[in-house]
Amino acid sequence: MPNSDHILIVDDQKTNQMILERILERADYRTSSVSSGGEALEFVRRQAPDLILLDIMMPDMDGYSVLQAIRATAGLPFIPIMFVTAKHSTADTVTGLDSGADDYLSKPVNRDELLARVRVLLRLKDSRRALQREREHLSLLYRIAQTLHRSLDVDQVLAETLHTIGEVLGATKGSVLLLDDEGRVWRRILFRPNLPPAEADEAVRTVLRDGLAAHALQKNQIQIVADAANDERWQKLPNDDAVAGSALAMPLRSHHSEHSVGVLVLFNPRTGYFDRDIEPLVSALSDQISVALSNASLYTRLREAEDSRDSFIQMLTHDLRSPLAGMIGCFDALATTPLNEDGRYFVELGFRAGAVQRRLIDDLLDVYKAEAGRLTLDLDTVTLSRLGELVAEVVDGSALEAGLALAIDLPHEPPALLDENKMTRVICNLVSNGIKWTPRGGTVRVSGGVSAADGWVELVVADSGRGIAPDDLDHIFEKFYQGRAHSSVRGTGLGLTFCALVVEAHGGTIKATSTLGAGTTMTIRIPWKA
Repeated sequence: MPNSDHILIVDDQKTNQMILERILERADYRTSSVSSGGEALEFVRRQAPDLILLDIMMPDMDGYSVLQAIRATAGLPFIPIMFVTAKHSTADTVTGLDSGADDYLSKPVNRDELLARVRVLLRLKDSRRALQREREHLSLLYRIAQTLHRSLDVDQVLAETLHTIGEVLGATKGSVLLLDDEGRVWRRILFRPNLPPAEADEAVRTVLRDGLAAHALQKNQIQIVADAANDERWQKLPNDDAVAGSALAMPLRSHHSEHSVGVLVLFNPRTGYFDRDIEPLVSALSDQISVALSNASLYTRLREAEDSRDSFIQMLTHDLRSPLAGMIGCFDALATTPLNEDGRYFVELGFRAGAVQRRLIDDLLDVYKAEAGRLTLDLDTVTLSRLGELVAEVVDGSALEAGLALAIDLPHEPPALLDENKMTRVICNLVSNGIKWTPRGGTVRVSGGVSAADGWVELVVADSGRGIAPDDLDHIFEKFYQGRAHSSVRGTGLGLTFCALVVEAHGGTIKATSTLGAGTTMTIRIPWKA
């Protein structure tokens, strides 16, 4: 069987060409011969040989010039070059090797020595080209990683995957399917994008049941079909006129587990285009793609869950506000009619309950806005005494009903730059908590001031209630945390979270200190801006 290695002989003497051809061809090497340096360069640009045997003394262009020109030609694989020349002094040998030749042999050549040196140089060629391919593969994998990790949007990553891998492996078309934990397809790009939905669904079911994709997923191994027409793993779909001479399918493995998260199938119309030689590269590409798609899938699912949650919160708050507005409207209408003392009392209770419910809905929506980075402040110059007046309007009735003394002592000057509505709600929440946990006869006090010298606004809400257990104190600003206090009075666990988020949005801090049986003090400090 002829050797697959191809050797180019460059010598201006036909006799020398014939001698070398005879020796090499009898050893089953393929040969080509040219008679000048120019012809050698033209040959190499058309077809890179595996080895060049190069004479030095030639007219027009000597062997040294030919060697330098070949080494300077971009895009060539490594080609070992051996000088075969009549120049035989030690100085000639040193000059030849120093010029960049890989070996040097003097004429007349000895058959066995020539063949031994040829074998050594071809082994060198194989090693150097293998290293070169490895470097190219690593560079390619790096570029692909950079491309695939530019985005966390799974649809964009899928499209980038097909485009990039198709270019790298020479595929003309491709499909990619992503699977969820139950093995159902949740994202797909098909090589026939214009299929009607029903036909596309049936095509996906077929390839996942009987096709090349099914074999890749079941065996969790890369599947290569060299001749699609004669391989039972390849399923030709109805009305599919595309020619697939060869194909490959790579399972996309989760880097969190052993399960496959999808499969990528590539096609080429040429029979034998895909073969086992590309399997190491395909395996490395599969790992790169799997990591990118796993990350993108996780991000996309979290984003979709976040979008669903936001939609749910928006819908919930809207659905809660609508009947609440109706109820408050009814109480408002009742308040304009003649009522006895009991009637007026119950209407007032209805107004208060509606106000509390409205604050809870606003807190719920603002907490989720803040977590999504969408909480905005409507800053304006506000006096602290104005905040106190607004708080009193909301909570005076509740304090009176609970049998508590409410003391509000906030100065009129200097003013501060605050979101009046949200900061009022913060103080109302803190006062309402104080009212909730303070026995009858107790006190809830709101105080504070502005220190222009220190550059801080301080607001303090203190009560004489039950206090907060030390184990609970570090958690009270966490969402939905309700503590372990034994009481029939339970909240949503969102009020203090809302307070902390609003204060943080102002660039400030909120701190709780408490003594069991003596009461709790909430201290807010925010930067002062006039």
